[in-house]
Amino acid sequence: MAMTGEDLFGELVEPLYADRAVQRSTMMGLPCVRYNGRFFASLERRSGALLVKVPPRRVAALIADGVGEPFAPAGRIFREWVALPHPDRQLWSDLLTEARHHAAGTPAEIAGFRGFGEAGLKFLIGLERDNTKRFFDTHRPVYRQELLEPAKAFVTALGQVLHQRVSAALHAEPRVGGSLFRIANDLRFAPDRPPYKPHLDFVFWEGPNGPKRDPALILRIGAAEILLGCGVMPRSGPALAAYRGALRDDARVADLNRHVTRLQDSGAELSEPTRRHHPAGFDPAGPAARFALRDGWHLVNRYPHPAEITTPALVNWCADRFVPFAPVHSWLTQADQTVSAGA
Repeated sequence: MAMTGEDLFGELVEPLYADRAVQRSTMMGLPCVRYNGRFFASLERRSGALLVKVPPRRVAALIADGVGEPFAPAGRIFREWVALPHPDRQLWSDLLTEARHHAAGTPAEIAGFRGFGEAGLKFLIGLERDNTKRFFDTHRPVYRQELLEPAKAFVTALGQVLHQRVSAALHAEPRVGGSLFRIANDLRFAPDRPPYKPHLDFVFWEGPNGPKRDPALILRIGAAEILLGCGVMPRSGPALAAYRGALRDDARVADLNRHVTRLQDSGAELSEPTRRHHPAGFDPAGPAARFALRDGWHLVNRYPHPAEITTPALVNWCADRFVPFAPVHSWLTQADQTVSAGA
């Protein structure tokens, strides 16, 4: 039996409510979905058609391609709405994503982020091949204009979206030493390292102690790929004790295992252990075993550069991929809050 439009709509829309910015609503008696109060999708129950709100030019293209129909209740045409009368899982899923992005507005444009320049990405490739002070100094203007300044605007724009979709308590500070890491390596204690990092590192942290101690969403833009995920630096003292206490809570560690395993099943990589042996009291075969071997860890997905990297759309591209990490980030944050409560 073929799936009805109403069934497919429910199946595709339900996971969207995991995003804090997405809300259920109604419009003209129809079930609707809002993003931060803005309608972006609905279902016409009579016909079973998906209704999405996208730019008028996109509406016209979908109608011209024969996959969409005008949405004209009572004879009035809505120029930004299009009806998709035939249930199609991939098409409907793609258009729901597109409509959500349209409803999200333009935080990137508000912040002045227009994408990272091609010259800046080529600079990272060159720095990877010739990691010398001479190369960096020669190309310093390119680094500043095509990477550093856009990176500051990117932090502001992405921070606004993450506040809505992951946590309002995340810090997004558009400066080096805040959400931007220095591109120069500190060679005082590691003179064998190359002088520069051939990538841009970003961190959006939650807590009072700063990006090097609090749980954070992390992002790296390299010469050929993007790494994106969450984690926390290795703990010590009360923070480590609180973390291990959380790992001894069967219900909490079951939640953590479930979320981490789900992300790993979709390709995420868990960083290597920081210890050779399990701390006292932890069963090497128990559910907390892999986390007890790590005083701190990160979990990331890798992606080749998307087409969006040179456009403002990179903001929503990254936000979409951060949202699945929100439960793990929340778990780490709650473990840290135990320290504050006990202080």
